[in-house]
Amino acid sequence: MITAYVPASGMLKPAEVQRGETIPEGAVWVDVLSPSDDDLVFLDKALGLDVPTEEDMQEIEMSSRLYHEDDALYMTATMITQADTPNPLSVPVTFVLAGRRLVTLRYAEPMPFRLYASQSQRHVMPCSTGEDVLAGLLDAIVDRVADILERVQNDIDTLSREIFSHEPRAKRDYNAILSRIGRGHALTSQARESLVSFGRLVSFIVRPSDVKMPKSAERGFKTITRDITALSDHASFLANNINFVLDATLGLISNEQNSIIKIFSVAAVVFLPPTLIASIYGMNFDFMPELNWVYGYPMALGLMVLFAVLPYVFFKYRGWL
Repeated sequence: MITAYVPASGMLKPAEVQRGETIPEGAVWVDVLSPSDDDLVFLDKALGLDVPTEEDMQEIEMSSRLYHEDDALYMTATMITQADTPNPLSVPVTFVLAGRRLVTLRYAEPMPFRLYASQSQRHVMPCSTGEDVLAGLLDAIVDRVADILERVQNDIDTLSREIFSHEPRAKRDYNAILSRIGRGHALTSQARESLVSFGRLVSFIVRPSDVKMPKSAERGFKTITRDITALSDHASFLANNINFVLDATLGLISNEQNSIIKIFSVAAVVFLPPTLIASIYGMNFDFMPELNWVYGYPMALGLMVLFAVLPYVFFKYRGWL
């Protein structure tokens, strides 16, 4: 689907473009969602650009993601989509800045695109050039990453309180806890990857050049750069916190396993002496004086109880139980 946005009274007016039609002359933003091969051919001719394919967008080399060609800037960055589902994804999105027009190419529907498109149609904002639109989109993207990190932070804080609660008999579902930690770690890693890619993208845009950028867009890019730096630092702190919670959880699991093994070890030590006594007097020899003694059976039982109690008392005295 191809949607062209034309500025009108400080807002953007969308118009869907069918293959073969002319893109509106005043369009400052052309949003391309999941194009077919025929759509890409049409865009190449209509815009005079070499629009990258989906395979091209998957490349991770800097030279393939950020480059200047025929007076146009081609920039590909990684975005998080489906962050509110159990399976968040990292997808590449391409931004092409040609003159005063922005072309976005994507094969997913990240939330920031929907939010910015909706807000730009209802609220007055800087949107007279492609740079303004790009700054607005990047601001929405960074805000979305911040929301994701905030949600992960809240979840990890809740987990920390659950893990370090002082209720000794509290039952914990460690499978669920590890699953939540894993999800938080995955989202944080994806957020860091996205922030790094957009940090490089913004640096590529604001590098010294002969092209004069609108003041509103220039201010927007500076703000975005500061936000990306701050969020990257916070993501690093959050990753360390997640690792600490993971180590603590694994330590608690190990302690519980050790407690279970400890119970079996104590039981084995307590019952070993009585078992030895029972084994001795269970031997079938002809000459065993205690077998014919009237108090032989009570004596054997008494010894078994005594040597069962003594190890237990000794362990309690040493503080091992």
